[in-house]
Amino acid sequence: MKTEHKTKEILSLQKENLHLQQSIAVLRDELEKMEIARQEAVQNNLQSVQTEIIQLRTTIAAMRDELEKTCYDKDCIVSQQIADSSDKTKQLNDAIVALRNELERREIAYQQDIQVINRNYQAEVKQLQQTIVVLRENLEALKSGNIKGMEK
Repeated sequence: MKTEHKTKEILSLQKENLHLQQSIAVLRDELEKMEIARQEAVQNNLQSVQTEIIQLRTTIAAMRDELEKTCYDKDCIVSQQIADSSDKTKQLNDAIVALRNELERREIAYQQDIQVINRNYQAEVKQLQQTIVVLRENLEALKSGNIKGMEK
């Protein structure tokens, strides 16, 4: 009976060994499937991340272009405003120069008119003084009875 028992025990161990080998095979298959699933998940995540990176780079490039365009537009606006301001400043300076020249011309004309008026005044005063002298002489002559020009 010992051999039978040993044979049963061997058969039992062989069955258990076979069962363990099958379990190991099943576990290996599951482990391989899990590894394949994990690798697929990693690949999917990697592809998703790479797609997201490409989208982010595209977005960044578009935003950079928009920012550069905005800066260019602002620079253009500022340059145009500076040019407009320079034109206005030049026009105002030209107007100031023209007004100063006109003012100087009018001042010179005014001074010349004043000089003419003063000369005319002086001439009139001189003529009036000469008239006064002649009239006094005539008045004196009348008082003394000798009127020049009345002796005829």
